[in-house]
Amino acid sequence: MIKAPHQQRLLFYCLAAALPLFLVASLFNYSLLRGEGHYLFGSNLEILGYLIQAEFLAVASGILILIPLLVRSTLKYIRWFLFAVFVCLALGFAWLAHEIDGRADMLCYALLVFVSYGGGTLLVFDWYAGATRTFLSLLRWSMGIFIYVSLQLSFNLESNISIWKNTRTVIPFGASYFYILSVLELILYTPLTYYL
Repeated sequence: MIKAPHQQRLLFYCLAAALPLFLVASLFNYSLLRGEGHYLFGSNLEILGYLIQAEFLAVASGILILIPLLVRSTLKYIRWFLFAVFVCLALGFAWLAHEIDGRADMLCYALLVFVSYGGGTLLVFDWYAGATRTFLSLLRWSMGIFIYVSLQLSFNLESNISIWKNTRTVIPFGASYFYILSVLELILYTPLTYYL
């Protein structure tokens, strides 16, 4: 069965959505493989800790900020209104991240909302999918929470994530978490998007 051009375009965006996840995972993996004191792109242990802390907020707030994007409509102005509601909610949670730990946490949160929920596929390009977008958004959110909490328990980390920032444990945790998400993006979400 030959897919329509918009479905092929959507498949390309899904594949592209895995790239930011691989890049974030590489930040952690580089430090994991090279050892203490080696960081990629000018990052450091504190920045990697901010990423893990902000990812928790991104995953926890995911369902709330995704609700406007899950509403289906064929009217363009309603789509833009819902996107504006999404942006307002995301900015609200970004401000909360700023209140928790300053500008670095706010920037990490904004980046990770984009990275964790399929990037451009979710935010801009996926105007075609309708029910598929809803299903995949909820799947990304539920898998993100499940993997985050599972790895937290596996690495025997404290429930207070603010103290993780200065520990070396954030490096294997982050590498595992973001690589699992990027593999899921490639082997699960992309085929589902294509066939749904």
